[in-house]
Amino acid sequence: MATYRPGRFIESWHELEDAGIPLEPLTLRVGANPNAGLTIRQMPTAYQEEVIRELKNCVAYVLPVFIRRDEPGKTIIRDWTLHVPWDDSIEWLEEDRKRNAGWYTFSRNVPHQYSRKSVLNHRMERVLSPGDIREGLLLAVGKVRPPETYRNGGNIPIRFSILDQWDCEASVTFQLPLVRGTHRATEIPRSKRGPLFSRPDYIAAVEKQEAADPTKSAKKEE
Repeated sequence: MATYRPGRFIESWHELEDAGIPLEPLTLRVGANPNAGLTIRQMPTAYQEEVIRELKNCVAYVLPVFIRRDEPGKTIIRDWTLHVPWDDSIEWLEEDRKRNAGWYTFSRNVPHQYSRKSVLNHRMERVLSPGDIREGLLLAVGKVRPPETYRNGGNIPIRFSILDQWDCEASVTFQLPLVRGTHRATEIPRSKRGPLFSRPDYIAAVEKQEAADPTKSAKKEE
């Protein structure tokens, strides 16, 4: 159940001010910022890491993100979610602790891997104090492929949100390019049936031979 109601906070502030009780300036009051006191933005990279990529068995999401706590107080990150237009079951990629410890990878068939040092997935469930930042890549995976209406190379708006201890949601919309998979063009399966006319038509062959030699037809009639 939600415990954070900005409207009720504001009412309480007005009641205290009317009673002559001094308060902090509005800009310093916890809860005054509609984005939960956080700055969240898409972080530009020199290597074009931000992408939505179709793989053979899944869809990979790579988001370079910058997060900073701006206001007094602290932010306890309880949950963080990725919202895409066609899939509501996106999951955050887990670190490979067995086969290739210290790295993140979407699939064994994908050679590109992400170092644990550059990924934020395992560093999100923490407390942010004023001035604290999180900067790096968020890696997510989904099973539903983008509809055909989304073209290869086109930018797609997806929303990233953070839920704090007050049930306040801070969010930002990313623009990520879509990279369609090369495996999408599949070979047309061939039928196992044999050819329709797999045996020679003996009657047609005889008629053709008789037409070429009328004397054989006359001997048959005798």
